[in-house]
Amino acid sequence: MNAKILALSAAALLAAGCSHCPVCGASWGAAERERLAAERALRPEAPPVSVRGTVTTLERATLLPTYRLRLRLLDLSSGEALATKEETGLSALPHAFEFACPGEAIRPNGSYGLSAELLADGETIFRTDTQYRVLTRGAGPSADLVLVRAPSP
Repeated sequence: MNAKILALSAAALLAAGCSHCPVCGASWGAAERERLAAERALRPEAPPVSVRGTVTTLERATLLPTYRLRLRLLDLSSGEALATKEETGLSALPHAFEFACPGEAIRPNGSYGLSAELLADGETIFRTDTQYRVLTRGAGPSADLVLVRAPSP
């Protein structure tokens, strides 16, 4: 008798297209994802997060007007660039920088870092070789980056 009731219940759930039960095989997380998306839509946008610091080299470097400095704020867990800024017309090193990224992109439990490259005619001549952590896990919103000479191609 119990087996018949269970079978009839399962058939009814399948026919109804239940999206929250293991009988129909639907993902349990689907409803949760929809709820979180609706919650995010109701929340006000997080203010932009500002990141700042300086860039310098250990060795003496002559800066030409055509050189570009590319800065990136990276999600260290995925390697994804959350924000990128390019600056031209550098006059001297150390060079101060500041840029913003969307506040909703920063998770309190995430790991974030800055990287930089100095480019001449599209080729990297100096770059960071260290992870400069910022924003979370005890790191503040600023870092002083040191560039090293990039290997010759």
